[in-house]
Amino acid sequence: MLQVTQLGIFTGHRAAVFALADAADPGSFYSADGNGWVVKWNTATPDLGQAIAQVPSNVFALQYLPQNNLLAVGSMQGALYFINLNQNRVLEPPLQWSKSVFCMQTQGSRLYVGTGMGELWVINLQTLQPHTFTTICQHSIRSMHLHPRLPLMALGCSNHQIYLLHTETGKIVQELAYHQNSVFSVRFSPDGNYLLSGSRDAYLAVWQINPKGVAALLHTIPAHLFTINSLTFLPPGALFASAARDKTVKLWHATSFDLLKVIDSAKQEWQAHKNSVNSLLWLPHNNLLLSAGDDRQIFAWQIEV
Repeated sequence: MLQVTQLGIFTGHRAAVFALADAADPGSFYSADGNGWVVKWNTATPDLGQAIAQVPSNVFALQYLPQNNLLAVGSMQGALYFINLNQNRVLEPPLQWSKSVFCMQTQGSRLYVGTGMGELWVINLQTLQPHTFTTICQHSIRSMHLHPRLPLMALGCSNHQIYLLHTETGKIVQELAYHQNSVFSVRFSPDGNYLLSGSRDAYLAVWQINPKGVAALLHTIPAHLFTINSLTFLPPGALFASAARDKTVKLWHATSFDLLKVIDSAKQEWQAHKNSVNSLLWLPHNNLLLSAGDDRQIFAWQIEV
């Protein structure tokens, strides 16, 4: 029986919260909002958030960089800032593109950055400078995720497509077409056998990935009423969660894809989001699912199977 318990509400942001990221110490995480504030939290003290920096822009993406103890901050204005977490200081100057930075992910000494120009940039984490870039499409790259075993990256774009990129060659190896609107979230399962995609069309698509990294459409689910903003698996991969503009977080079985639980404010068992849910983050050390939204709040949910 799936049990969901609300363990904390993190308040203090004065604008919608769009991004969440891990921190170095277990139980801690970062959040960022539409006013450019970046805050560090600890799950043991939800009422004691620490504002570590403010950047002059809406923040859409966060990525902790353990190699440097930096936090990468991607903005709506196309700037990529690096925050020195030893000093809580924004390094200047930022890297700058002409359109928004929507998504980021690290792999070894690389930071992958997806922009509103449809370009995938590779940042060298030793120099913090751009190394290479690949033009994926003529529309925004809204989401990305690396395969856990194969040299493969999934990229969800505003032209409704998903691109599979070979990370060693930088070549697109497959283009996946199903969604009828922008693909805001893509996520490989921890075992690498599935790729999930969520879109502004409110549909969830499940793609099966064969051992050679080739994807085939397996299931389509009318999962939400409005845009699916975020997806995450709950390791070791028994469940996954989806978050949407319809104010809900939904929990799903990771192999049957059955809906198991809906977290929303209509239920009396807990307080929940009253506006769009924008971002999810799983904290494995604490067995907690975090959700952040337009209501300027972050909720912590303990999930027990």
